[in-house]
Amino acid sequence: MIASTALRLTGADALSLLHRIGTNAVADLAPGRARATLFCDFRGRLLHRALVGVAADRAVWLLRDEAPGADLAAFLDRHVFRDDVRIEDRSGQLPVRWAPGDGSLAADSLAERDGVPVALRVGDETLMASEGPAAGELARIRAARPAHGHEIAEAFTPYEVGLSHEVHLDKGCFTGQEALMRLITYKSVKRRLVRVGGVGAVPPVPADLATDGAPAGVLTSAAADGGRWLGLAVVRNEQNDSPRALAIAGGGAIEAIDPVAETRPLGR
Repeated sequence: MIASTALRLTGADALSLLHRIGTNAVADLAPGRARATLFCDFRGRLLHRALVGVAADRAVWLLRDEAPGADLAAFLDRHVFRDDVRIEDRSGQLPVRWAPGDGSLAADSLAERDGVPVALRVGDETLMASEGPAAGELARIRAARPAHGHEIAEAFTPYEVGLSHEVHLDKGCFTGQEALMRLITYKSVKRRLVRVGGVGAVPPVPADLATDGAPAGVLTSAAADGGRWLGLAVVRNEQNDSPRALAIAGGGAIEAIDPVAETRPLGR
């Protein structure tokens, strides 16, 4: 099973820390509520994503299912100066898995037992903090859900991988805000997320994509789908505006291109 993240933050400044360095507004989260946020570098490139929930005891939990907790804990710790924040990594004791299609929990809420999360839902996304079968890579790709090490990577901004709605441009300064604001102001987002597919063996990722020999994007995820494969790719906008033959550089045709619905940043 892929390592997952379960961090518990305590202290009077836990939410304000996340609000200050993350892309989304979380300072107003009340106990039992949840929201997703991203953490970027100064260029607006993606470093981390997590669902944030507040428990009844006001401890703040950060959960994610497809990346280990240690690197996120270290990232947060580097931003703690005089803040009243303590970071506890519970990842080893609290496995987290994605439960696609589980609508048993109200949107944007956290369910807990004895102060420990049981489930956390943001929008249509539910993470279960318990043992159980994990959804496969094919299900994730079909849902166009970005993952760490694939679409959530320093090569991309939130706007390029379908995560614009988790950026709140008007909430106050955060790392990467200026760069992300410029991309929107000058309409200079050049790439977007699409589903792609082909026949034959699953191609390795990441893989460069080309159109007529010219760079067109990158294949970021791929999984078997019967005798075919299905994947996610970040491609240049002109490929969507005027579709042309797209291929994996070095060989391998792509036979289907399905743009993922675009979202808009908050506050603009």
